[in-house]
Amino acid sequence: METAIYPPEFDSDTPLQNVLTWRIHQVHNRLNVHAAKFLEKTSGIALAHWRVMLCIGADGNTTHSEIRRKIAMDKGQLSRCLKGMVDEGLVVTQEDAADQRQQRLSLTKKGRRIFDKTLPEMRKRQSYLIGRLSKSESRMIFSALDKLEVAAQNHEFL
Repeated sequence: METAIYPPEFDSDTPLQNVLTWRIHQVHNRLNVHAAKFLEKTSGIALAHWRVMLCIGADGNTTHSEIRRKIAMDKGQLSRCLKGMVDEGLVVTQEDAADQRQQRLSLTKKGRRIFDKTLPEMRKRQSYLIGRLSKSESRMIFSALDKLEVAAQNHEFL
């Protein structure tokens, strides 16, 4: 696949592989498929469950809204995911003492066991992916992603 060194003007003749958002979407999808297969093989959990477990496991316990903010998952999708995780015995909920409208979420022993087993495997996967880049490429891509994230929050260009 030939990649443009710098983006051409965007018009109807621009190949999709030269459209920034298209390329990011394609890479994102491929990484998700890779992660889902890897998670199924190593721990038998879904990618969405892993992302939620990662938030809860890192914080010890958290709320629905804190998870949603961190992983930018649709509210309904997150609710369904959490319900499934509660039903599977991975997550437990309890009322938040400071805010009765909120529920605190934490991993069960089963959830913690899966988290502790999966985290080192996912770290190896991250190392594998980052290892495909040189140090300067790695710095450059993270710098570029930081800038794109800020730009995506600016709606003034519309």
